Amino acid sequence: MAQYQLIEKHDIEHHNEYFEVRTTQTDNPRSLFFITNEENLEDTAASIITDHLPDAKHWTVIPHRKDRDNLMYDTQ
Repeated sequence: MAQYQLIEKHDIEHHNEYFEVRTTQTDNPRSLFFITNEENLEDTAASIITDHLPDAKHWTVIPHRKDRDNLMYDTQ
């Protein structure tokens, strides 16, 4: 059984790394945000879908990371 914790969208700013499982191929896509230490994100996402969105047929996992190195600086 995958270990994960769902987080609310407004709590995202408190996490350096989090993941999103988003339903696809639907007119009304839904997203759930979660944190985990599991290595296999697809298995974790499948558990989340089974537990919280059992009618979803298609979904994708999107990793999100706050990375200060990606900020753009003018070096000239």
